[in-house]
Amino acid sequence: MIRPDKPWKLLWDLAIFIITSYFAIEVPLRYVLHSEVDQNINIMERCFQFLFGIDIVLNFMTGYMEEGKLVLDRKRIAKRYLKSWFLIDFLSFFPFHLFGSVVYQYFGSTDILRTVRLFKALRVFELFKSIRFLFERPSEDDSKSLEAFNPVTFRLVFFGFWTSLFAHWTACGWIQLNPEFLAGEPNITRYIRSLYWAVTTLTTIGYGDITPSTNIQTIYTMCIMIIGVGIYGYVIGNVSSILSNLDVSRVAFQEKLNHIDSFLKYKKIPPALSNRVRSYYVNLWENKHGIDEKDIWHDLPSAIKIDLSLYLHEELVNKVPFFQNASIELKRELVMELKPSVFMKGDLIFREGDVAHHMFFISKGSVEIFLEKGNISIATLPEGSFFGEIALVKESLRTASVRALDFCDIYTLSKDSFHEITRHHPSFGKHVMEFVEKRANDAQSRANTQVKK
Repeated sequence: MIRPDKPWKLLWDLAIFIITSYFAIEVPLRYVLHSEVDQNINIMERCFQFLFGIDIVLNFMTGYMEEGKLVLDRKRIAKRYLKSWFLIDFLSFFPFHLFGSVVYQYFGSTDILRTVRLFKALRVFELFKSIRFLFERPSEDDSKSLEAFNPVTFRLVFFGFWTSLFAHWTACGWIQLNPEFLAGEPNITRYIRSLYWAVTTLTTIGYGDITPSTNIQTIYTMCIMIIGVGIYGYVIGNVSSILSNLDVSRVAFQEKLNHIDSFLKYKKIPPALSNRVRSYYVNLWENKHGIDEKDIWHDLPSAIKIDLSLYLHEELVNKVPFFQNASIELKRELVMELKPSVFMKGDLIFREGDVAHHMFFISKGSVEIFLEKGNISIATLPEGSFFGEIALVKESLRTASVRALDFCDIYTLSKDSFHEITRHHPSFGKHVMEFVEKRANDAQSRANTQVKK
């Protein structure tokens, strides 16, 4: 049996969709304009019919999703297909041209039976669902799919396709009911003018430059007007919904910023401080799109949370020398304890003489380590660096101050979490102490050198 999310099956469905769309557009236009078909077109359509036959066989062998579960039972698949699209697919595939004498005897023409393939266009609804798999990625258990393609965009494309196709059919219907409509003009001109009438009628504009002249034309026009009103209302409702949902996070962020502005005005916060607050949120949006990681972690189960944390922070943790040779168990425990923090340009992360409660990992941005007395710069740490571990491990006061040089995305590890990890892994704790002693001596040497200068 065939899984419906196999890449080759998805590409096959896309090919069938394109062929179906071709028949949905070409068949009615050829019928109403009485166009002749050359030999090459005939050969191509015979090939398409052959592909429709293969598609029928594949549909009897392709599983489907039911209540979130993949069904691969042959009998259930066949029963479902026979009740749904089989008849339409069979009529689209059946070679009516091979029975030309019978068709001429009863119908006088084979063209009318070409229109049977129009029923195949109804399967576009089903094929659109299959094509949607092309824009999805498999889930962890490989039995479901997670959307990677924006569903709002997909709805917009789907609606645009069907609206255009219906306008095309409406135009063809107008030509069929008006055989004398622009009879002396080329077929392309007749079609374009008919499509113009269809669009103006469906959109309820109706300039009145093309009007019905017979009862059947008038009834047809009234039906199209009624349908047009429904389409117009559907368009307005969906477009407004689509536009409002194109960037939900930006709308939510703007509402949050408005609340913050109201709070700052109500509390009469000084302009300089107010600007810092606004700048923080603007930078938070530009760098993280307003997403608070804490909210995401809060909802996730622990197993997924650990794997996601390890994926996000493993590269960062591996840059820290005393974590490079650590076991995977230790790293999994470590990443769960990292907490995100954000600092703006010029913010003091900690000051000389502060009690050490955290060590810091720089995910984005850079910081400056300096001595406040004389404002002496000791070092600049780029993205991927870490700091604050010396006072944390030695349980001493901070020996220097640190400030952000630009927008910094930083992860912190608390003292309690650090000691808990080293308690679970004693050999690692010993290694850390040796590393910290060496780094503390190097830092002291650099500080003494800068002071002498």
